[in-house]
Amino acid sequence: MDDFVKEKLAEWGLSSLKDIFEQNDLSDAESTVMVTWLKGNRQPATQVRDFMLKTAPRRLKLLQECQELGEVLMEYPRLLDTPGMVEQDFEVMYPSKATKLYEMWGSKGRRVLQWAETQGSSWKKYITIPDELTEDQADLAVFHILPYLLPPGFHQSAQGKRTKFSKVEAARAFIDIQPVGTNIPQYLRLLEMDLEANQEKAIRKQPYVLALGDMLSPTQVFLMAERLAIEHDSTIAAIDACFKAFYVLNIEYPPACKNVWRFLQHACYGVEGGEREINPTVRSLITAMKKE
Repeated sequence: MDDFVKEKLAEWGLSSLKDIFEQNDLSDAESTVMVTWLKGNRQPATQVRDFMLKTAPRRLKLLQECQELGEVLMEYPRLLDTPGMVEQDFEVMYPSKATKLYEMWGSKGRRVLQWAETQGSSWKKYITIPDELTEDQADLAVFHILPYLLPPGFHQSAQGKRTKFSKVEAARAFIDIQPVGTNIPQYLRLLEMDLEANQEKAIRKQPYVLALGDMLSPTQVFLMAERLAIEHDSTIAAIDACFKAFYVLNIEYPPACKNVWRFLQHACYGVEGGEREINPTVRSLITAMKKE
């Protein structure tokens, strides 16, 4: 690995990738063979995973250099259409952070509910949480409460005018809840129309999570990314994949719900960056979450 790559990894805060680059230092010919094979094959899954892992350093380098995202995804289509590939690339970037959300949630996540009770009752006019919850439902309820507890972000027009998103808009930008049986292809077409018509103030800027059914017991959950619906086994799995997609694809948090993602970034994953931009309410909740 040449000095230029080492310097860039340090600049991007990804020095952990150094060993991965050296372990998977493919020749141009080897890389071309793997990339070409991946474009035309989705099976066998073990081969896809292996080739995606070996080509991860080059792919992440392209994305961190702010190459056109669409072009990178055309070169590596399996990144989004194959479950687990975003998560695998994130683990390459941050080996010690891959399971953090699962480690931190549960009992510590429920501290958000305790903290919410100290913040007055204004958030309760937006969302109703049943008194009797299973542990799994309580864990899930916390995610849905977050957009109503934390301040929504601002939209800034091309003319520089700042307009604050509503809490309802922030919640929908984080997890969009739709009825059971929602036609996904039609949903994607309507999403495309919304993004084209409201480029500056589109609420559901991807990636985000789509849940079908009741918010505490959805029948299906998807990661929405680059106009694809990638199904996941649970809401927490989709949220985990969504967070990781921001880093793997090198894109910013959606303005409407950026404080929710920033909270998860610092309270759960422990990924550095943006410390000076942490809202005081977010900082207070991070402190409450981390108390022993």
